[in-house]
Amino acid sequence: MKGHFRLYHQILKTYWQRPLILLLTAIYLILILSLAIGPTGGNVIQVGARPHAPGRIERVYTAPALPNTENPPELQTLPALLDHVAPAEIQSLSLTRVNGSDSLPDLSPFRNLVYLELNDFELTAANVEQICQLPRLNALVLMGRGLPSGALQSFGKKVSQLEILATALETHPREISNMTKVRLLALHYDNTSPEVLAHATQIPILQQLTLIASLNHDPNDGKTGIPQTYNMIDLSEEQLELLRNTPTLKEVYADWFLMKRLRHFHETALLPVRALPISYSKSKLGAIQRTVFAGALLFAILFLQLWAHFVTPAARLTPNYLVPHRRLAVSILSTGSLLLPLTLLRYDIGMLPVLSLVLLLPALLSLFSVAQLSNNPYRHWLILPLLPFFFIYIPIFFDSTFKAIATESIWYLQGHLPGMALTTIAFEVLAVLWILIKLPAITEKVIESFMSMPAFSPWDKNRAQQSQWQNPGKLVNWLLDRDIRELHYSEKSTWQMISLWRRGNAFRLSNTFGILGSFLFFGLLFQGIYHLISGEPFYTRSLPLIGSLFSSLCSVGIFLPIAVWWQRRRTLQIESLRPVSRQSLVKQLYLSLALDHSFLMIGFLVLLPLSTINSAIEKRELFSLMLLVGLAVPLWILAANATVLVFKQVWKIVGTLFVLYSLAGTLAISLSIWQYQTQSNEPRNLQVFFITALFAIAGALFLNVLMYRAALKREWG
Repeated sequence: MKGHFRLYHQILKTYWQRPLILLLTAIYLILILSLAIGPTGGNVIQVGARPHAPGRIERVYTAPALPNTENPPELQTLPALLDHVAPAEIQSLSLTRVNGSDSLPDLSPFRNLVYLELNDFELTAANVEQICQLPRLNALVLMGRGLPSGALQSFGKKVSQLEILATALETHPREISNMTKVRLLALHYDNTSPEVLAHATQIPILQQLTLIASLNHDPNDGKTGIPQTYNMIDLSEEQLELLRNTPTLKEVYADWFLMKRLRHFHETALLPVRALPISYSKSKLGAIQRTVFAGALLFAILFLQLWAHFVTPAARLTPNYLVPHRRLAVSILSTGSLLLPLTLLRYDIGMLPVLSLVLLLPALLSLFSVAQLSNNPYRHWLILPLLPFFFIYIPIFFDSTFKAIATESIWYLQGHLPGMALTTIAFEVLAVLWILIKLPAITEKVIESFMSMPAFSPWDKNRAQQSQWQNPGKLVNWLLDRDIRELHYSEKSTWQMISLWRRGNAFRLSNTFGILGSFLFFGLLFQGIYHLISGEPFYTRSLPLIGSLFSSLCSVGIFLPIAVWWQRRRTLQIESLRPVSRQSLVKQLYLSLALDHSFLMIGFLVLLPLSTINSAIEKRELFSLMLLVGLAVPLWILAANATVLVFKQVWKIVGTLFVLYSLAGTLAISLSIWQYQTQSNEPRNLQVFFITALFAIAGALFLNVLMYRAALKREWG
C-alpha cells in the first residue's frame, strides 16, 4: 500500500514541476474562487415570452419634445423618421403619444410592419380597423387604458402575440373567447381582481402567458425615501389550479421569488404547465460560462500532463507504466468535476445540468483527439476551426443563443430534464474514457507522423509522396500544390527556401484559408439558425457579418501559433542538425510565418472600407483606421505569434503571448474610450489618431525586429 502511495505521490509531484501546468492550475483555482464568492443575482435580462420585434425598433413620438419640462430631450417624430427611412423598410415600430390631444398617425404606408407598439393612445374604431388592415402585423403591444368595443376580439383575430393591460380583459370579458389567433399573451398585472386569470385562460389556443407585475410603492418602508419596487406576483392555490388545468397552456412566465420564499412554491407544482422566470441574471450566465471554461481547463491540464508522460521512451519500455498515470488523472478529473457543480448550487442550478456542462468541452476535446487516429488529414485539421469556434462562441454569442432558446435552457438548468442530462453525461463520460484508452495510440501515431514528415532542406523528392495530402491523385490538393515538383533547394533564393518550408510542412496557407472558411461556414450557419428562429432579416443595416469576419480574422491570427508550434516543434530540432546556416534557417521560418499572416492584412484592408459604407466617416479617418487595423494589427499579431520561434518552453510562449495581447488590448480600449469621449476639436482628433496609427506601426515593426533577432540567438539543437 505504501508503495502505491509513494508511486502516486511521485507522479503527482511531476504536475507542479511544469510551469505551464502551474499556470493553468492557478487560472483554474481563480475560476473556482470567482464561482464560490461571485454574485448570484442582479443585472437581469428579459427571457419571458413577449411580442417579438424583428430587427431594430424605430421609436417615434407625436411631438418633438415633452411639454412642461426644462431642457427636454429632442424626440424623433414620424416625419423625421421618414426623411431617412422608407416606410416599406420598417418592420418594427413604437409610437408614443406626448400630448393628450395627439391622435394616432396614418399607418397605411407601413405595409411590412410586423411589430407595433402603441403607448398612451386612446384608440377609436377607425384606428382599430386601420391596424387590422396591416397585412403582415403579427405582434401588438397596447399600453393604453381605453379600448373601444370590439377592439379586443379584432386584435385577437389578427395577431398571435399580444401584450395588453389586464384591465382590458376585465372591461371586455365577452370578447375573449373570440381571440382565436392569440398564442402568446403578456399581461400587465396592474390593480386587477383575482378573476383576471380566469378571463385570460378563456383564450382558445393560448400557449404562453407572461404575468408582468406593476411597480408598487411600499409605504411601510421607512428606511429610505426611495420607493421600493416589487415585480413579484403572489398567486393563490385556486389560481394555480386554474392555470394547471388550462388544456392549451404550456408556459407561464413570472417572477416567482415571493411565492418561493413565502409559500415554498416549486416550479414542478404547476406541471404539466412550466413555471418559468420572467428574467434571468447575467451573473448566472457568467457563472455557466466560467464553469464550461473551468472544465475545459481541468481537462487540458490532465491531457498535457499525460501527453508529456506518454511520449517518453519509458512509456513504451516500462510495463504498466500508463496505468497509474491514468488512474491519477481520472481521480483528479472526477474530483474537479464534482467540485465545480458544488460551487454552482448557490446559483439555483441543478447538479446534473452543471455536471453535463463541466464535461462538455472535455468530451469535444476527446472526440477531436480521437480523430487524430484517422488517416484523413482533413479530420486532423478539423480541430483547428472548431476549437477556436467554441472558445470564441461561448463568451461572445452565448447570451444571444441563450435568449433564442431560453425556455428549454432554463428548464434544463433547473434540473427538470434529468433524462436528457443523464444521457448527455453518459456520452461525455464515454468520450473522456475513450480518449484515456486511446491516448497512448494517438501519441505513438503522432510520433510516427513526425518521423515520416518530408525533409525540408535540402528537398528530397523521393520522400514527398509520404505526405498523402500532397498526392496528385486528389484534384483539389493537386491544384493547391501543383508546383511542388518545381521546387528545389537553393540557399540563394529566399523564396524557394520559404516555399520548401511551407510546402513540406503540414501547415500551409491553404490550411489557413480552410480554417477561415470553417469559421465563416459555422458563423453563417448559426447566424442563419438564429435569424430563422427569431424571424429577423438575415442582412440588416448594422452588417453583423462584417463584424463576424473581423472576429474570424483576429481569431485565426491568434490561434495560428498553436498550429505552428505543434507542427514544427520537432522538425525544427531535426533541421538544426542539417548543414544550413542559422540565419538562413530563421529567415525561412520567419518569412514563411509572415506569408501565412499576409492574408490577415489583406482581409483587414478589404473589410474596413466595407464596414464604413453606411457610416459618415471622413477619408482621413478611414485612412488612419486602415493604417491602424490593416497594418499595425497584423504586424503586431505576427510579432506575437513569432514567440513560437523564439522560446522553447511552452510557459514562456504562453506568458509572452498573454502580455503582448493584453498590452495591445489595453491600448486599443484606451484609444476607443478617448475617441468617444472627445467630441470637440475634430481636426486635432484626426491628427492624433493618425499619429497613433503611425506609432503603432512603428512599434509593431520594432517588435518584429526584436523577435527576429531573438530567434537568431536561439539554440535549435
